[in-house]
Amino acid sequence: MDYAAQPLSTFTARSRQLTARALCIDVPFVTPESDNLTVMDLFNQHASLISLPVVEGHRPFGMINRHIFLSQMSRPFFRELYDRKSCIAFMDKFPLVIDAESTLEAVTQQMVASGDKSVTDGFILTSADRYIGMGLGIDVIKTVSDLQAQQHHQIMQSIEYARVIQEAMLDQSQQTLAAELKDWCLTWQPRDCVGGDFYAFHQVDRGWLLLMADCTGHGVPGAFMTVILSSALEKALAHCPPDQPQQLLAHINHSIKQTLGQLNQSQQTSLSNDGCDAMAVFIDSDRQRLIWSGARLSGFLLSTVSEEAIALSCDRMGIGYTDTPPDYCWTRHELPLKGQDMFFTFTDGLTDQIGGERNIMFGKRRIQTLLQQHRTQSMPEIAQAVMDAYLGWQGSQPRRDDMTFLGCRF
Repeated sequence: MDYAAQPLSTFTARSRQLTARALCIDVPFVTPESDNLTVMDLFNQHASLISLPVVEGHRPFGMINRHIFLSQMSRPFFRELYDRKSCIAFMDKFPLVIDAESTLEAVTQQMVASGDKSVTDGFILTSADRYIGMGLGIDVIKTVSDLQAQQHHQIMQSIEYARVIQEAMLDQSQQTLAAELKDWCLTWQPRDCVGGDFYAFHQVDRGWLLLMADCTGHGVPGAFMTVILSSALEKALAHCPPDQPQQLLAHINHSIKQTLGQLNQSQQTSLSNDGCDAMAVFIDSDRQRLIWSGARLSGFLLSTVSEEAIALSCDRMGIGYTDTPPDYCWTRHELPLKGQDMFFTFTDGLTDQIGGERNIMFGKRRIQTLLQQHRTQSMPEIAQAVMDAYLGWQGSQPRRDDMTFLGCRF
């Protein structure tokens, strides 16, 4: 075990309150005047004794390791030669000595600095430089492990509740989807408990507005980014007409850059370089038009008059990142819609999943083929077909990223 790899920064406040005194055990000790026969007797009397402290005038003088001592004394004629000699012949002159008021974090740091010896032999504890007992490396490891287990449990409880909050943030859009569309599907699966994928669906004048986004990171960092994006979207909706998705993305871009201090690359006030890939879609019910702008995130439109799923174009520029210009203008696209046309969009957690016989990405072409093959089925059935294909492709490979896809018929 690499004790140096133990994450000291993960200790809870309780770990900073614990001191080395809590690890103190009372063990017999000898003095420099004690002979090796006395040491042998003590080791025989105390089978669990790993090391024997040597104390001179209440101050630590050295430490005798049980294994080293017994292996030496078992050699031919060593008993005859050393039984009546001073125990310092087999003593470690430089044992690890720790003040009893040292914090647990300080104890682990000193143990790491001293190497494996303090883990196997233990260490001497003192108070005001006077010997008071010993501490065992195994007890330090158990205590640290218990504290980390407690903290992990607390963190997981917090993250699980954060998922409740994140789902509540997304729930309104899901309810609007269910109320406004007859045939739709939505799958939102964070890689961890919470994630960086985000969606929003709003009923607006003359139609519906949809935003799908994949924020930087996953887990807790990704979830924080979705909160920032949600706020940026609300601000953008107050200033941008719903039929101008390119303006919506531009406003969100400026808002994220401003929030994270990433407006000017040469004068950046933060170390972050975060943002999102996104697609803003306006479905114009009056004119039967699909209007969209994409920032490194696209989708497909499967028309009733064509058997091929049309790939929807997107700009190769993300939103909010340090290298994204504050005044960047995303391209506006527009296509006619007919009744029962199918729209489908997704984050790269779906396309970038490694799997299959050759361990390659799932890819957009496979999604396009699945949509074409199942075009006559309902959106929930199509979603199940995509999910089955995805899971079969993934196999035993770990999930790479958050994964979200949304589809609907108009």
